[in-house]
Amino acid sequence: MRKWLAAPFEFTAIPVSVLTVVVYGTVFAAVLSTDQLYNVPKNTKGLDVDRAYADLHQITARPHPYLSHANDDVHAYLLSQLEPVAAAQAYVHLSDDLTSNASWVVGGHGVYFEGTNILVKVDGAEAGADGVLFSVHYDSVSTAPGATDDGMGVVTLLELVRYFAVPENRPRRTAVFFFNNGEEDGLNGAYVYWKHPWSNLTSSFINLEGAASGGRPLLFRSTSLAPTRAYASKAISHLQADVLTADAYKRGVIRSYTDYQVYAAGLKGTLEPMAGLDIAFYKNRAYYHTPRDSIAGMGYNEGRKALWAMMESARGAGLALLNDDDTVSANAEPAVYFDLFRTKLVVFPLRSLFIANVAFLVIGPIVILILLGMVLLAFAKTPQEHAAEEQVQHDKWAKTKIVLRQAFGWSRFWIALVVGIAAHVGLVAGFVHLNPYVVHAHPFLVLTTYLSLSFLAITAPLHLFQHFIPASPSSEKLAVLLEHYLLTWAFLVFSTVEIQKYQIAGLYWITVWNVGALIASSVALTESTNGSGSRFVPGVLYEAPAHDVANGRDEELGGEAEGEPVETEATEITPLMHQHRPDGADSAADLKYQEHGWWIAQLLVSVPMVAVLVFQLELLQLQALMNTLVDGSSPLTVYGSLSALSMLVFIPLAPFAHKVSRWLTVVATVVFAVSLTISWTVFPFTPEKPFKVYFQQRVEIGAPTIATPSSYPALVTNADYPGTGSADSAASHSVRAITTLTGLEGYVDHLAMREMPSSRNKGTLCYLDTVLKPGLRVCEWESDLLPSPGGDVTSGRDLEWLEVKTERLNATRAVIKLKGTNTRGCRLYFDKPITSYAILDGDAAGGELLPGYEMPDGGVNELRLWTRTWGKPFVVEFGWDGTEVTDVAMRGRAACEWAEYASASAGGSSPAAHSALIPALEEVRAFLPLWALPSKATDGLVETWTRFEV
Repeated sequence: MRKWLAAPFEFTAIPVSVLTVVVYGTVFAAVLSTDQLYNVPKNTKGLDVDRAYADLHQITARPHPYLSHANDDVHAYLLSQLEPVAAAQAYVHLSDDLTSNASWVVGGHGVYFEGTNILVKVDGAEAGADGVLFSVHYDSVSTAPGATDDGMGVVTLLELVRYFAVPENRPRRTAVFFFNNGEEDGLNGAYVYWKHPWSNLTSSFINLEGAASGGRPLLFRSTSLAPTRAYASKAISHLQADVLTADAYKRGVIRSYTDYQVYAAGLKGTLEPMAGLDIAFYKNRAYYHTPRDSIAGMGYNEGRKALWAMMESARGAGLALLNDDDTVSANAEPAVYFDLFRTKLVVFPLRSLFIANVAFLVIGPIVILILLGMVLLAFAKTPQEHAAEEQVQHDKWAKTKIVLRQAFGWSRFWIALVVGIAAHVGLVAGFVHLNPYVVHAHPFLVLTTYLSLSFLAITAPLHLFQHFIPASPSSEKLAVLLEHYLLTWAFLVFSTVEIQKYQIAGLYWITVWNVGALIASSVALTESTNGSGSRFVPGVLYEAPAHDVANGRDEELGGEAEGEPVETEATEITPLMHQHRPDGADSAADLKYQEHGWWIAQLLVSVPMVAVLVFQLELLQLQALMNTLVDGSSPLTVYGSLSALSMLVFIPLAPFAHKVSRWLTVVATVVFAVSLTISWTVFPFTPEKPFKVYFQQRVEIGAPTIATPSSYPALVTNADYPGTGSADSAASHSVRAITTLTGLEGYVDHLAMREMPSSRNKGTLCYLDTVLKPGLRVCEWESDLLPSPGGDVTSGRDLEWLEVKTERLNATRAVIKLKGTNTRGCRLYFDKPITSYAILDGDAAGGELLPGYEMPDGGVNELRLWTRTWGKPFVVEFGWDGTEVTDVAMRGRAACEWAEYASASAGGSSPAAHSALIPALEEVRAFLPLWALPSKATDGLVETWTRFEV
């Protein structure tokens, strides 16, 4: 009876295998199940989800980029919802900002922008300048309705305005709710915020974004510890956050931009950087900036769940920032933060992690060395044993075997690690070369492949060593525990250096890993000093017995029957565990290794916690990066990170792996073989996870004859070539329309482009993009499908594309007037850099650039111009370096952008939008395969340009 009760606690195959399956099954199930969205609760505590969901339908009825009349419709709708709220309370103020203009230089180009931002201020009950900015952008891209980017953020802010306008919810600090416009074209609305007088009221911010389609929002970034504490609010029941994503931004791994960076930078010498949070959706990026970034694209009832997740997070964090004292601090102390099972946020200062790391780097080895010394002293050889060993004669081969046995005994873990790394290198290479994009549509198939290989890479080598060079299970466990601890100590050194040099906080899990390994090793060493005399005998070699099929012992232990110690030379564990046989001990033939209980504690302290933290990270990086390959990201980054994290999930199992039943290894082998075969052969894109094709059409218009060097009128009309006509009819104006599709090589050129009727029998050109979408392939062809800018089609007059006039002021200055029909966005490209620019009759500051965003020494070659008034001309005065020859003309291109098309404008309020046509895009939407979706390549779906010289 006692033996039966003790069996589950023995260090044998069945108990170890069962506990391994239970631990890892629980880890995987807990992480995956808590990663799902939860239903909207009945009590939403003052927030109306149904009303917000109705608002979302209104805002996302059609794409509404800055270059669309639908954008004006959204602006008008927001005002219609906010005006009654502001009118109801004296402490609620509404600002429809149609006066703030700004110029700045960023990213190698100059910008002039006229804002159409909407701001609401809720005065705090306490006076002060530490208000909180809540920011969203209400524009979408031209190819998406923008339900996630950023429709759900917009309706969340609408609800928060209504919530804080209620007297009993009035906050301590002032809240400024900022609905900005033009974010998709370069964060323009956020830059113009600095021009508004309310910008000096806020010291903290929350930015709500959407970089995907639905799912749970993630705390992408945080500036410092104080605002991060706000996200730990008890008012947020389900959350997701990990500082590793902030580290990825910091190190340039993630290159997308949000308004967060504008607020966190402040204005040099004028306004201090603000502390705050960047909260964004990140799952299902396959729909990002495509027609499926819509309510329907999020799935039945999933949109409501995702909306509630954002509303709860924003309200909870906002309440803490507005009312709590520990969420506001002038000290920008970096933070470490991560969630546990999407319910609890762990947050603490980065300096605390650094101090803990240093402490464990020093204390850990001391503890291990002391305990190891105690073991060696407890089982030191007696003088009689020394004398007996001296009488034993060993030939060279016997001594060589002892040395080899000792070497293999202490290198099993390292060899298994090397084998595992080599296997993963081969697997990554296989994915990259055979089916690099399969993770896009089949992420969990790929994840299963990597996890099953990681399990095999850890268990299989240790099983083989145990088969060919048997060792006492206890001695192997202890040896691997110590080697495992040494590995974690080396990782801890790396983590500490990264914190000290680069303030990288995302390696917090290494500290947990090291602590678990330290405790497990300490327990094992302590156990070895107590009552172990009957286990480790000098000169005893552990040998596994032959399978005893007759009595069923082998089947009982899963083919892992315990071995018998046999007198022989010193074993590989002799230097560590050399012990004497106490008086009265059983004979060697009767000895059997028995260990009860302690191995369970060692496994539970060293495996589950680090497995949870690492698997959460692996799931996060998988869902965040799986759809970035179609954007040009390297497959090596995605598969390499999967490989490393999968190995780290199972490395803590290594000390116990030699006792895991080989049947689990067989199951893992089958799973690996099946998943690998499917992964390397399945088509990587599906209608549910589609391929992304980036579209743009460029229209080149030959300029008329030059009048004089000082006056260059360039008036181009489309009277001879209507929007759906042929380019041949416009030969007098030398019009060329070039359609471009950008995407992954082998798919955009061989599969997508060839489906376009307009590309047939045309001289198509494909090349590698190095500017807009680095790493992707551009395919272009001259098309007969000409766009139309739209506008006033009732007057009967000919529509104009562009009007360009230039005037030379002096040797190094000139003025250019640029006007586009039915647009409010244009660009100037200069053949040589300009060193100054100003917008005449537009920029009230007379050309002054925002502080911190001045002109670089080398100048810029491009200006991006945005006006809030349709068809308004830009009058730009610019200058260039006078050190060059002064009588040489300044040349360049004048261009304007269009983003309206028939299928996106249907049902809109503006007749000018209805007449805008982009038939080339309609062709792409009609003829792309079902597994592909169109997206915009840049701000304008159509760019029409002509040359100028002054």
